[in-house]
Amino acid sequence: MRHRWLVCLLFAALGVSHGAADTHLLGVTEDVPPFSYLEGGRFAGLANEVLDRIANQSGLKVQRSIQPFARGLKTVDEVPNSFLYVMVRTPARESHYRWVGPLDDCDVVVLTLRSSGLDFSPTTPDARALRVGAVKGSPAGKMLRDAGMPERSIYLTPGSETSTRMLFAGHLDMIAGLALPYQHQATRLGLDTSQMQVAHLLQKGFGCYFAFNPKVDPVLYKRFADAFDVLRSSGELRQLRERSMQAPALAPAQAR
Repeated sequence: MRHRWLVCLLFAALGVSHGAADTHLLGVTEDVPPFSYLEGGRFAGLANEVLDRIANQSGLKVQRSIQPFARGLKTVDEVPNSFLYVMVRTPARESHYRWVGPLDDCDVVVLTLRSSGLDFSPTTPDARALRVGAVKGSPAGKMLRDAGMPERSIYLTPGSETSTRMLFAGHLDMIAGLALPYQHQATRLGLDTSQMQVAHLLQKGFGCYFAFNPKVDPVLYKRFADAFDVLRSSGELRQLRERSMQAPALAPAQAR
């Protein structure tokens, strides 16, 4: 009930009345650079550049809100004409949303620091002594469990910035999730991104998408999806992706 009240306040703050809300889309995101983040008070990153172009192409009015991932899940569950971005598309989530994308392949990996000298496989005895961070509500935590990682070794954090800080401070041995957001968080924090390396591939990417509430107005959804298809077929999406991904790629760990 309290969260529903907060959602109503959100629409009021965005200047969207209950009646008008039926003709608008609400996009809920978290701080996940380079895909989506706030810069100088405005929404920036690949996903927001794509949203700008979709809005111009389709004539849709897209309001945006930045929220922690777990809260964003609840918001989109309660607002029919809303979507989460960016969301990793997984088999477990397939039937819960309507999808538009992908923006990127989005492999789910486990990262560590070169200086740690640590090896990783979720099923080895050594894994029981590791502290591996994953953002609360993200698929990385479940993937770690499914891979055989013991629950006591999985540390849930509120976001990728917290996970990155804890990794470099030595409070976590490794972090799991999408590589690029962690790398960009390290850059923003002034940390040495060359220290980060991929220790393990948890899941080959299913892709990062815009994930819509399944009750979204089908007309609004189609206008959004059609505009995305135009962006993709014209080659503009590829150009935007290449520009946003200019940070150096993470080097993989040596084969073990």
